[in-house]
Amino acid sequence: MRMLVVCSDFPYPADHGGRVDTWGRIKVLAELGWKLHLLVCGKQQPSKEEMDAVYEYVEVITLCDRRSKLADLIHAAPMQVRSRSSLQNVELAGDYDYVLLEGDYVYPVLQNPKIKHDTVILRVHNDEAVYFKALARSTKNVAHKMYYHMESSKFAALQKKMLEKVDKYLFISSKEFETFRKQNPSAKSLFLPPPVTKGTFEASDFQSKHVVFIGSLFMPNNREAIQWYLAHIHPLMLKEPGYKFIVAGNSRKQSLSWMDAYDLTNVIVHDTPKTLDDIYKSGYLFVNPMQNGAGVKLKTIEAIQNGLPVISTSIGYEGTGLVDNQHIMVADRPEQFYGKIKQLFDNPQAARALLEASQNFLRTHYNHKEVLREYMQSLNASYPVKQVL
Repeated sequence: MRMLVVCSDFPYPADHGGRVDTWGRIKVLAELGWKLHLLVCGKQQPSKEEMDAVYEYVEVITLCDRRSKLADLIHAAPMQVRSRSSLQNVELAGDYDYVLLEGDYVYPVLQNPKIKHDTVILRVHNDEAVYFKALARSTKNVAHKMYYHMESSKFAALQKKMLEKVDKYLFISSKEFETFRKQNPSAKSLFLPPPVTKGTFEASDFQSKHVVFIGSLFMPNNREAIQWYLAHIHPLMLKEPGYKFIVAGNSRKQSLSWMDAYDLTNVIVHDTPKTLDDIYKSGYLFVNPMQNGAGVKLKTIEAIQNGLPVISTSIGYEGTGLVDNQHIMVADRPEQFYGKIKQLFDNPQAARALLEASQNFLRTHYNHKEVLREYMQSLNASYPVKQVL
């Protein structure tokens, strides 16, 4: 069985949420016995070392250029899609049993003559219309706000076109899956949780008083989350002996001056760190104070895998299936958010119990490999997928 995986970004290294999900799935599919071809249309050219790492799991890698121009802004297609138009002309081997689209951005590949629409499966990372509308709320830049609103409207139209060509959907968010299933009961849709990437989960020793946030520092919704925490929570936390706020993420070389308006006492920023392991290990708990977003916030899942209990806003944990006060603590008002942190700071046993409950939830409900295996078998029972243990 042969599958073409089409990505809008090179999946390795898995250094942000979308890559974590895609890279984990590529490894799972290879373990299940699929022969994989990878087609990528992204901005960055991968290094030889990155290509070699991916070749451990795929047979063929095809790269195509992503090109964008100002005129794309007035095109009916979203700019994120329009810039990947070259996908429709890429030379492909063809005769794929299935084609896995990693997100809406790679829609142009459906125009490629080697792609049969009845073989196509869409991995829904976000409801992009909702996601771009959320980005518009997060940014204060007027030009960016207008762009995000335009993209949101265009993605809403594109999703209707997608439904005419694709009837197989794998949702990363349980919430978005339930909404889609009610509206489109005939589609072959399923909630496929993000892959749990660690064989053995970590656990904090709950000795430090470090609060951790890890996320892409160039994204306006992550910036907004950090600013909310710095404005409302951080000043209260400075009364705690030994407290530090640890921020880490890829800035893509963009300025971090947007943090300068806040008191940065006891704030430590790791800009584009090579590894996150020591940052997780140094933490007591993880916060996800996002105010706007869509899909699943993989930073929440990653923090739990890496040994930190999570305190989040409602936006920061939606679609995960985690339960408030059982696997995670949820608060949307500043005084509540601070109170939850203080509660776990004052009771390490409660923090440890919350972490253990959330990790057990992931072990039980985030079996990406088994869910994906059963889904693929359900599509074509005459081609059982080999299970590799």
